[in-house]
Parts: sequence; C-alpha cells; structure tokens
Amino acid sequence: MKPSIIIGQYYKIVKKLGVGGFGETYIAEDSRRLGSQCVIKKLTFKSNNQDELEKAQELFYREAKTLKDLGKHDQIPYLSAYFSEDQEFYLVQEYIEGDSLEEEISSRGKFKEQEVIEFLLGILPVLEYIHKKQVIHRDIKPSNILHRDQDKKFILIDFGGVKAPLLSNSTLPNSSGGNLTKIFTIGYTPKEQMDGYPEFNSDIYALGMTVIKALTGIEPKDISRNSSTKMLAWRTKANNVGDQLAAIIDRMIQENHTDRYTNVEEILEDLHHLGKTVVINNSRVSVLRSAINTQIPMVNIPLGKFLMILVMITGFIWGFNLLRAIVFDLHPHQKPIESPIPKPSPSPSSPDPENEGGIFLRPDNLKKN
Repeated sequence: MKPSIIIGQYYKIVKKLGVGGFGETYIAEDSRRLGSQCVIKKLTFKSNNQDELEKAQELFYREAKTLKDLGKHDQIPYLSAYFSEDQEFYLVQEYIEGDSLEEEISSRGKFKEQEVIEFLLGILPVLEYIHKKQVIHRDIKPSNILHRDQDKKFILIDFGGVKAPLLSNSTLPNSSGGNLTKIFTIGYTPKEQMDGYPEFNSDIYALGMTVIKALTGIEPKDISRNSSTKMLAWRTKANNVGDQLAAIIDRMIQENHTDRYTNVEEILEDLHHLGKTVVINNSRVSVLRSAINTQIPMVNIPLGKFLMILVMITGFIWGFNLLRAIVFDLHPHQKPIESPIPKPSPSPSSPDPENEGGIFLRPDNLKKN
C-alpha cells in the first residue's frame, strides 16, 4: 500500500512499518482527530469460497472485540476501530512513541541483571492481566515490546495472533501459507505452540527467551544447548548474572511446559525474593524475611561512603570514652552520688563488734606515739 492512500474513509497512510505472516502494518493519520497518528494493521485473507470468507470475517470481529477489551490496560495499545474492505480486514490502534526492546538491545548492547529484573517486574503484570482474560499472546519477542517515551513503561504490542477461548478451535490459512492456530517465531516459541497447542505458559517461555536476548545480545536460536542437560547455554554469554535470577530464567524456558512456571504469579513471587537483598558494592548479603513478609527494596551503598560512616561512628565512641577518662583523672575524689541509706541502730541484743573475731585497724586519733 502506497503512502497518501486513504482507507476506511478517514485514515491516510503515512508510512509502512513492517510485514508479517498476517499482513502489513502502517502508520496513518486520522482525519477526524486533527491528523493524529494511529497504527493500521491490515490482515489479508483472499478466497473465492464464500463460506471461508464469512468464517474469516467472524473470527476477525471476535478477535477485534478481544483486543478492544485488552486495550483497557495502560500498557496495551487500545483499539479505536476495526473494519473490512475488499476481503481485507483492518485494525486501528493507538500509536505508541518509543523504541522497541529489539532496538534498545541493538543500540546499547547487553542489559545488566538489575535492568532485567526491572524489565520483568514491569512487563509481567501485563502478561498476568491478559492471561486472567483467558488470552494467550503467542508472539512475545523483543520487537513486540515497546519502551514508551512518555513514562518509560514497557508496552506489549502486536496482538494479531492472540488466542482467545472463542478462537481456540478455529483454523484458517494466512497470507504466509500457515494457519491461524499456528503462530510462532523461531527461537521464542516453545514446541507445544509450534505443534498447534499453545498453553498460557507458552508466553512465559517466549518472555524468558526475550530476557536471554537482552542479557546476551544474541538470538536464542543461535545459542547452543548443553549436551547433558539440554538447557540453553546462555549464562556464559551474559553479563554477571546471579544464580537466583539465572534459575528463574532457566525455569521459564524449560522445553517441557509442565516443568515451567505454571503462571506469572509464581515468577513474581520468586522475583520479590530477589528484592529482599541488600547490595553493598555489588556483593549480595541475604536478609531474613520479616514475619509479616514485608518487601525490602534493594539498596545500593557505595563502599567508600559505608566505610566513612563506620569510621565516624567508631571515632565518636572512642572520643566519648577518652573524655570520660580525662574527667575522672582530674577529679579522682568524685564518686557517683548515691542516695544515703540510714544504717540500722544496733539492737541491745546485738553483739559488740569489738568482741567479734577478726583483725581491726585502730582509728588514727587513738594511736600511741
């Protein structure tokens, strides 16, 4: 489709963004909204069979309604319109300004461990939201996650391949010769999804592979597997990653879906355990979890500042003790003031202490010359 072409009466094509298995994506201007930009996704389905065409149209409208509902989340582009023209179906979505995770990895290189933790804590609640809506994204990868310029939140995009309950048994050919139930990107898609049976934790697998791409800068399909464990040998290609985070990622990308995390909540729980750690000069010190399970945020304390505080406290204690010793040297006769306690008068029956056994010193005024 050429720029300046108008579709759906109101949308003027400005720029082509990309081509996928289901059609093409464009940036367009909406004439009804003072030329504000939007994203147009064209889903192509050509057929001379009227029944197939009606089936495709039914599935398209069901999917559009699903996307409209999902768009209520702040980190998912909202769907503003959908329509069909000449056996081609169009979705009109919010335009998000920002770079994709793929672009960020290419421009800046490998992510650090703390950056990946922050990324996961930012995107996992979005995944949790769509799964609670009984929707599987099926195409999570770095190019489908945007870092929004406005507030630096991570945005999950490209829901063209969503699998909702109403679509679960529907199969139609797409423009690349596949079908609507088999959506995958090599390196990010688990086996069960490639076989046509996606699970909710198929998205977890794809997100785990996305994290590995961020940590290593390498496409997962280009990383070899350990010959004995069959696990992706990604750790040596990443920046310093602690064993705890590495274990979380490895569980996300297990080949057998029954060995993976069952749901997003389990991952968030393990990540919050990582949050109960104090970091001092990049050295990890475990902190006991409180009885009320209060989250302790990670704190970065420079070693120099920590030592300076320690020296100041030690100096204060030493100075206080020195001052105390000087005071008592100058006034040795001073003793702590005690409350006077009256001595009991000896009772008549009490024995004379002079007649008691023992050694007694005579008073000075009674000594003989």
